[in-house]
Amino acid sequence: MADITREVMITESAEEAARYAARQIPYIVWLNENNRDQSFPCGSYCVEDLSDIDARYLDRVYRRFHDIPWDITETPRLRIREITVEDVPQLYELYRDASVTQFMEPLFAEPEQEIIYTREYIKNIYGFYGYGMWVLESKDSRQVIGRAGLEYKEGFEGLELGFMLGVAYQHQGYAYEACSAILAYGIEELDQREYCSFINENNEASIHLCERLGFVPQDRVRLQEINFDGMMVEKEFIQYVYRAN
Repeated sequence: MADITREVMITESAEEAARYAARQIPYIVWLNENNRDQSFPCGSYCVEDLSDIDARYLDRVYRRFHDIPWDITETPRLRIREITVEDVPQLYELYRDASVTQFMEPLFAEPEQEIIYTREYIKNIYGFYGYGMWVLESKDSRQVIGRAGLEYKEGFEGLELGFMLGVAYQHQGYAYEACSAILAYGIEELDQREYCSFINENNEASIHLCERLGFVPQDRVRLQEINFDGMMVEKEFIQYVYRAN
């Protein structure tokens, strides 16, 4: 099979960057002393040192411009990647069992709403932060078996680790495998050394997982979340914290 050329432009000109942006051509802005007073398009990928541009960085810039999900990391059994709209039907299968939503927010009642939410999430969360909740894909079956990832939690230090698995994939070590890899990714790639998770006191499986990962319980906190009726309610959680050495 012939190789596919993936072209990403590098420029130090605001005018050139604007042309690339208008034509949806992937590009990277090299910031230097000659262009710091120029105004570049919003959402530009910028570097100050050209040595920071490697094959992985180029691939991610290309993927973002062409709405191709990033591959985040992998484990022996799992591929951890960004979500796509095409994943939504599989998520509804995973969330169908009532036990899955016993301790977490459900999906939207109508798939069309979830698709709109997913599109906005990809654009606003992945596009702005570069991280978020990702899907766990089995390498063997290529099926989505759950979700896990990192999100900014206003008012708290560090990033929040979240996770869920479909019932058929629980008690097989997948959650620990995925979350361990995600924590390693956060430490190495995001340079983030503090994490938190908020667990219902009756959610014994998640408490056990957090403790196995090295999280320690802190305070009880009250947080708002959406219930099955789409109403915002306040619930109490135990805050668990992980600090990397």
